Amino acid sequence: MALNRDVDTSSVVYRSIKKHEQKQVLDLLYSIFPCNPADFERSYTAEASPDYQEGDKLGAWHNGRLVSTAHIRRLRIQSSEDDNEYLCGFISNVATAEEYRKRGFSRHLLRLLIEKMEQSSEFDLSMLGTDVHNHYSALGWEQISIPMIVTIEWNDLNSINNNNIKWCSAAEVLSTDRDLLFKIHSNTSRKYQYSRTNGTMFTHWAGWDWQHNEAIVHICHDAEPGYVVISKPNNIDDICVYEWRAPNIDVERKVLKAAAEKILQRHQTNIIRFHGLPQYIGIDELNQWAANSIKIEKKGDMMIRNIRLSNDKLENIKTAYSDGSASCWLADFF
Repeated sequence: MALNRDVDTSSVVYRSIKKHEQKQVLDLLYSIFPCNPADFERSYTAEASPDYQEGDKLGAWHNGRLVSTAHIRRLRIQSSEDDNEYLCGFISNVATAEEYRKRGFSRHLLRLLIEKMEQSSEFDLSMLGTDVHNHYSALGWEQISIPMIVTIEWNDLNSINNNNIKWCSAAEVLSTDRDLLFKIHSNTSRKYQYSRTNGTMFTHWAGWDWQHNEAIVHICHDAEPGYVVISKPNNIDDICVYEWRAPNIDVERKVLKAAAEKILQRHQTNIIRFHGLPQYIGIDELNQWAANSIKIEKKGDMMIRNIRLSNDKLENIKTAYSDGSASCWLADFF
């Protein structure tokens, strides 16, 4: 129900949201984005961000009711180019109760978050994901297009090859090979990637997101090991090679082919979907694998805003995400 335009909203109070007020945030989010409440609690509460600090979540209050909210997630971007780490204020949980929309509440909260990041001397850049670009571009965020789904009709697969390859559930891998997965991920970094060095981040990544997607995992135990993850393995319409890590091109070829043959074995299809581009394998080689030209779907819902980087560094990061040399696995954004 729309709010009467004659209602006085001059008394709206903008302030940080305290820990004991989290339920009001969840209630607001759940009223706008219906999903499993347990997922919301694991993914959207302040405590889901390992580096959360009080004051990172702001709200607009009218007559004692939380009517709009916006949140900074402190995500650290690791660079394999210069071995530096950059603090990214990832904007999330931007939501306004339906009857309070188009009154500038969320935009004012975003301005306050920008001010917070610029004045703190901690943040280097800000990113967010949205399909409402105009709302954010007016405040300085720029849209970048990222290769998200790569589809290959693979012309040389043999599902029998997969019989001797071990695949485990996410829960099993977490209990038996957690340290190895963490080591592989840390030692085979992309040009830019979100850090998972915090234990809470790692637990969310492997312990919650993979299990949420019913993922299965294969660890390639070569002299230099790698791993590959298939999400939604039982759903032919949604199955995807979700993420992978390899120390070199040979191991990357091996784990990607293992995943493709597992999908062929399960669903008798050689149409393979990858989340993002490989780290070492080039487009020309991917086309050699394919019966037809590969399909690369780009999504333009990522936006980036400079806080205190040099222009050259910001352009470098934007280019890396645009050409696929930086990774943005879905599990990183929580």
